[in-house]
Amino acid sequence: MLNADQVQNFIEGRTVYGFDPVTRAPAAVITYHADGTCTARFADGGRDTGVYGFEGDAYWTRYAQFRGGGTYAFRLEPIGQGVMQAWFTTGARAFVQADHPDPAPWPVPV
Repeated sequence: MLNADQVQNFIEGRTVYGFDPVTRAPAAVITYHADGTCTARFADGGRDTGVYGFEGDAYWTRYAQFRGGGTYAFRLEPIGQGVMQAWFTTGARAFVQADHPDPAPWPVPV
């Protein structure tokens, strides 16, 4: 897993591309603005805004509507060059996140 500094460097002030970890289908493009707000553009055309922050080696998000407006925290595991498997801090798998829109294939989870 990434450490706290690595997580912050991957997220803060950057745009991250989210993919389904199994099908590799695009899911969302998230921009984490330097002011602690975030904007999500979903593959289905939907949009949402929210806030994010950091806690230890994890980051959290809370959107106006996505995931019911709840706060969810994630850890990041590198699985390729600029490609991270996000894990909910509860241990469940979340989206794969990449620092570019067309990442090299990553290992599909079993």
